[in-house]
Amino acid sequence: MPPQPSLSFTLPSIHDNTKLDCRIYQPYHSNPSNPSIPPYSSSSDPSWPRHAAVVAHPYAPLGGSYDDPVVHLVASTLLDLGFVVATFNFRGASSSSGRTSWTSKPERADYMSVTGFLVYYMHYLTAPQNHARSIEEDNNSPPILLFAGYSYGAMVTLQLPPIDSFLSHFASPATHTAFADIRLRAQHLAEEQSTMSADPASPRKSLGMRFGGDEDLSPRSRGKHRAHSPDPEEKIRRGVKDILSRSKFIHRRHHSPSADRGTERNIEVPCLENVDNLIRFRPAYLLVSPPLGFVTNLATMSFSNLWPKKRKDGRTKNLEDYTKREESEVETEAKLTANPTLVIYGDHDSFLSIRKMRDWATKLSNVEGSRFRYVEVLTAGHFWIEHGVSQELREAVYSFSAGLVKS
Repeated sequence: MPPQPSLSFTLPSIHDNTKLDCRIYQPYHSNPSNPSIPPYSSSSDPSWPRHAAVVAHPYAPLGGSYDDPVVHLVASTLLDLGFVVATFNFRGASSSSGRTSWTSKPERADYMSVTGFLVYYMHYLTAPQNHARSIEEDNNSPPILLFAGYSYGAMVTLQLPPIDSFLSHFASPATHTAFADIRLRAQHLAEEQSTMSADPASPRKSLGMRFGGDEDLSPRSRGKHRAHSPDPEEKIRRGVKDILSRSKFIHRRHHSPSADRGTERNIEVPCLENVDNLIRFRPAYLLVSPPLGFVTNLATMSFSNLWPKKRKDGRTKNLEDYTKREESEVETEAKLTANPTLVIYGDHDSFLSIRKMRDWATKLSNVEGSRFRYVEVLTAGHFWIEHGVSQELREAVYSFSAGLVKS
């Protein structure tokens, strides 16, 4: 089990502004189970490694959430290695808003929303040293950003586009968008966390802060919490408003539909400025029990794809979808072989076709110059509850991640 989160808060999804519950865990200097030892004070501690990870959970309709035991195992292992770890609830999971989709496209956006937050959060934690660090990175490898997931979370992780392609949307977003809100929340919470870490008199320094959501509180204490403290979400909004009041904007012209049908008008939209010396992470991937094969196809199709639809050119929509899926698979495999990747699965996993998993893993690991590796754990099922297998899972995660931070 990881310690209590340093931050608990909500974010809007870049897909449709659905509210997502999120947590940030920050690493400890030594024993993470000892609350008297504060987390790294990132903006003033040169030993802080700055590696970060996002860990995604299993399928929400089957009870998956960021409280899943395997998610906790992976998160706690990464914390021991000095990673800042973000976990979150996909839409429809636990107290996050919305409903689980049939296509997993909104869930990919949920994952990218949390990743965008984490990148800017890490940037503002280290902001006082950004100039020095940018010089230092000329001679050293940049920190790791580990994309991790278990079961359905691993499937969504597989489908993510390359990091640069979606981070570009956070670079200078219009102020009214979820992209901007996520960036501003990251800045506000990072500044608050840095202030608390730097203040030796802060009574909450070792206990972590809560922003948004109170799912960890009992009903009785939840009522007292609301009665004696301001609404956490309102505190974030005030913090975001304060940052906006001292920010400089870029104004861009934007085409907007007019009240008169068929016409458009140009309006100027304020946008956030690009952040100088934004941390550039090295991506890596950790996939635990990814449901390849039938389960993956079922979860990523929509009802509209079940029957062929003729197009004017005589082709069927199914053929077009199949071609797109093939192109997506090629892009996914290229991402996994070009970057450090570890897939871990059990040979008794009833959610997988073990033969297909072995063939797929062997193929990717044999690509020339591939950085893809896999571990098959004997007797392990999908839920990692068999005798001794959770320890083997932990050791595989630790060995892979320790190699990342040393490279």
